[in-house]
Amino acid sequence: MTSIKKKDILNSIDYCKKNDLFNKLNNVYSTLPSGDCTGCGNCCMESVGINLIEFINIFEYLKNNDELRKKCLSKVLDYYFLEFVRKGACPFKDENNRCLIYDVRPLNCRLFGHWKKDDYNKNLSNVTQRNVDYNKVIKSKYGFDISNEVVNYKIRYCEDFIPQKDYLEKSERLSFADELMILDSNVYSKGIIDIEFKDRGIVEYFIDSMLNEDTAYNIKIKVSKDEKIRNRAINRLKKILL
Repeated sequence: MTSIKKKDILNSIDYCKKNDLFNKLNNVYSTLPSGDCTGCGNCCMESVGINLIEFINIFEYLKNNDELRKKCLSKVLDYYFLEFVRKGACPFKDENNRCLIYDVRPLNCRLFGHWKKDDYNKNLSNVTQRNVDYNKVIKSKYGFDISNEVVNYKIRYCEDFIPQKDYLEKSERLSFADELMILDSNVYSKGIIDIEFKDRGIVEYFIDSMLNEDTAYNIKIKVSKDEKIRNRAINRLKKILL
């Protein structure tokens, strides 16, 4: 059984449509500041954190395009199960550094480039330390190291992005996140979707919609430790799930 049930997602989509939540989400997006991005794709190198309302919105977007859905979810499976082995790009980035879900891309993607440099670099240091600490946990519990490329990978501050106005204060960035949390609470409070309230990246949301969370993680550990079964196991999952 999957950690996020498909029927719950579909019921959530219906609820969001009937209660205008997708339009409210887009209204939040429309108030974000704009800027000049070179489109290099260097920032699109992680499973970016998203809100529940954003996951539901992206799921609906992909549901209406089966070819795109299968392409993205195949890349999601690769990203998740190879995450400890190699550093992969965001699975929603194509071969030409273009976003496959650009119209419904998450808040964190839209805000990248608008951070003040000091704020960004402080956060980057915290992320890097968490990676180091997590590697110690994996080594202690499962007896292998996460790839150094993964542990030490840094998405550097973008010097090329030019905001239309000023860079955002932390309080300004968080105010947008708060607005999405209010939309999330609309869904959670109705009991429409049986899902644990916790931080998830976009990859984790989609993995949980395809597999049981614990089962997926156990497979991830096994294929990370055993190169011989790695590709065969991932390809088998794709045949079953896609």
